[in-house]
Amino acid sequence: PPQAKAAMMKQRYKDPSAPSTATPEIAEACGSRRVRYRVTAHQPPAAESIAGSTAASVFEAARAALLPEGYPGSVRPEYLRFQVYDTIQAACSYLRAILSTGAILKASGVGEAAASPMAAAVAWVLRDGFGMCGSLLFASLVGVGFDENVKEWRLFADLINDVGLTLNMLAPMAGERFFLVAALGSTCTSICGMVAGATRASITAHFALSGN
Repeated sequence: PPQAKAAMMKQRYKDPSAPSTATPEIAEACGSRRVRYRVTAHQPPAAESIAGSTAASVFEAARAALLPEGYPGSVRPEYLRFQVYDTIQAACSYLRAILSTGAILKASGVGEAAASPMAAAVAWVLRDGFGMCGSLLFASLVGVGFDENVKEWRLFADLINDVGLTLNMLAPMAGERFFLVAALGSTCTSICGMVAGATRASITAHFALSGN
């Protein structure tokens, strides 16, 4: 029938696999009527649009994971600059900690056939024990002032961390005083962690504008 034939022609020219060189309009006589069809060629999405969409999705995911909720309206304008410098400082401290830990392990006898594993383990535990006791003593003496002069205490934490890492790297050259220098270095780094943690909450609250 003419109606069935017209439906078949319409379905054919709506097929997405139709070539892009198909005739823009096709007319066919169906009985007393003349049916006109317009063919729209199917074009796949451009590679540039796919790449742009993927990059935008990755950027939004990284922004949601790294930045506060509602950024930039939920924090102070200087938040991003502070966070950039803080991240660089943390990365540098991490790299120096790797070097100082390697120096302490080497001085403790790790990797030497003649060294006793038990002696190295005992030295490591005693070193960390002295560090924790020193940080507790320091907190009991000056802990009540951490909420005052927050910036000064945060700077002190960075400086005492530098002193501790330097002592750890110099400990292998201390000879018989190795344990004393290593214990002082561990104490300094432990104090840094305690002071930095105590001041972090105040710094974070300063940047937050919307209770975030």
